[in-house]
Amino acid sequence: MAEATHSQERHRPKSIGKLMTSVFASKLDGLRNTVSAACGNDTGLLAEALERAAEYPVAAVGSGGSAVAAEFLSSCRTWLLHSATAVTTPMAFALDPVLPKWGVWLFTASGENADIRAAFQTAVKEHARRIDVVTARSKSLVAEMGADGARLHIVPVTEPKDGFLATHSLTSTVTSLLLASDQVAGHGIAERSDRVQMRSEDLLSSSARTRTIETIARAWDTGRDTLLILHDPALTAAAVMIETSCWEAGLCRVQRTDFRNFAHGRHVWLDRHGEHTVVLSLTCDRSRPFWESIESCIPSLIPRMNLGFGAAGRHTLFDAVLSSFGVVEGLGAAMGIDPGKPGVADFGRRIFESQDLILAIKDEDAATRRKRRSEQRSDEPNRTAAPWSARRDEFIERLRVAEFGALILDYDGTMVATDKRGKPPTGPVLDGVRTLLDGGVAIALATGRGGSVGEELRDCLSAEHCERVLVGYYNGAHIAPLSVDIRKTSLKPDAAILDAFDSIRAESGMFLDGWLPKENPFQITIAIDKLASSADGLRRLRAIVGSRSELKMVRSGHSIDICPAWAAKPRVLDAVRTKMAEGHLQMLAIGDSGDRHGNDYDLLGGDFGLSVDRVCEREISCWNLLPGDVSGPDGLLRILGGMRLTGAGRARLDVSVLRRL
Repeated sequence: MAEATHSQERHRPKSIGKLMTSVFASKLDGLRNTVSAACGNDTGLLAEALERAAEYPVAAVGSGGSAVAAEFLSSCRTWLLHSATAVTTPMAFALDPVLPKWGVWLFTASGENADIRAAFQTAVKEHARRIDVVTARSKSLVAEMGADGARLHIVPVTEPKDGFLATHSLTSTVTSLLLASDQVAGHGIAERSDRVQMRSEDLLSSSARTRTIETIARAWDTGRDTLLILHDPALTAAAVMIETSCWEAGLCRVQRTDFRNFAHGRHVWLDRHGEHTVVLSLTCDRSRPFWESIESCIPSLIPRMNLGFGAAGRHTLFDAVLSSFGVVEGLGAAMGIDPGKPGVADFGRRIFESQDLILAIKDEDAATRRKRRSEQRSDEPNRTAAPWSARRDEFIERLRVAEFGALILDYDGTMVATDKRGKPPTGPVLDGVRTLLDGGVAIALATGRGGSVGEELRDCLSAEHCERVLVGYYNGAHIAPLSVDIRKTSLKPDAAILDAFDSIRAESGMFLDGWLPKENPFQITIAIDKLASSADGLRRLRAIVGSRSELKMVRSGHSIDICPAWAAKPRVLDAVRTKMAEGHLQMLAIGDSGDRHGNDYDLLGGDFGLSVDRVCEREISCWNLLPGDVSGPDGLLRILGGMRLTGAGRARLDVSVLRRL
């Protein structure tokens, strides 16, 4: 660390003998042993986990000192050219998880605090792509909870009692991540381990730490209580380490930011409170000029210190993290506080041990989270917080007691997967439909497609079944039995649709390679992947539809449909009621695009609307009760498998089948 630079005579070196941080110092004395243990540990499984996660985004979850490890992982992934990483706290993750297609890395010293347990439970419930837990204890509550697809990585520590700031578990974690990253990058681990151990010997030596303590003592005088950390973005983990330790040990007020963000107004603090503030800069080779420029402008009466490192990279960051321990030790010495044993008030222990986050997610599941996300996306002004778990239970109870005389099914994305359009539904889905038809339950389809649906299904179902199945083609604009080939039927075109088609055809450059949508009587269907620019294409289409009150635009997973305003999938509900054995029975509607702009929004808006994918924010309708990793035809198959015939032309739904993990 460079010397503190200032000009006031009163900033004399303090006597540090009486202020040595005995507990924290003893922890740092043994850190080199933990580094050595981590270097001798097999990091093969950790490297395999890093390699596996290279192609998908990851949420790195940690609080307190574990947040440093989460930041370290993020930097390693960045330098390994892996996919994006979001660093987050357990609370932020548990309340708004970035799932289900993300991987989740949980960092915890002991694995026992309630917050990390809540984050783990959330990752399990949301069917995270993979869960990796990095901890220093093999016997922890997180480890005991277990889950399919979760991996536990134990990092070695040589100090059984890790101390208040958990320095040993943090050091072992970053050492292990460093060496595992080296392994992924193709380096020899033995050579890199030797380098890591040598650097730890240098950076954690008594002489290096004493120099740091003396430097801080010169900068820190009576009356100063604020540390401003300016750092290279590549050294974020080290800056977080110092910031977190200062707050957790009650050493001083602290704020961190990068050099140029500081330039955008935060310098005002120094102007107003310079007599209370010390500036610490953490630089790499690339950011040294940024600091020198800023330092030349800071008034000379404000003490400043610099911790300088080499080229930005994971080994430089490792050095910075180890050096940050010395900074914390020096700040503790200057303030007369032992960071390893600062003392914790009873109210602080109660706050830490709170089970609030566990309780908050107790009744949360994939169904309620889908609704909450849709509510947040819609973000209606002045809305009240919807008790989604209570609304879910009310909906489930209505489903449980209802008797259904008919099922109305969307086709693409529900009966067949979006990427398998053009092929008929799978055998198990067709078997489920046949069982209900044979039991007298009415079946109808509500699809955005035209006659191709009939062509696919008539070869799969018997003539009797085809006669009994109604199909609402073109989002309900034309309704006919499946047995009727509508491609051979003369249909009078809707005038507004023909007019809109002319306007679309006149738009130059909207579609790729000269593609144009097919002209049909009731609908214009535009494949999203045929738009030259999805954003620009949507803007143009909205303008065309918005100028015509006779039209509306809806979306499915793969296409945009422009329809007459009078056309709607719920028209199929009215038509199928006459096919039901008894008029008082309910109708169950199932689709996949239940969000506000989806083409199943109206279909699923009744009392009994189930989605196998997207939902809307409506409280009493359009619920998706499936686990987070089940959707589309697989979800429909669960619903069909849960239908229990209760008599001729009637059935109930066993909801437990839907929600089973």
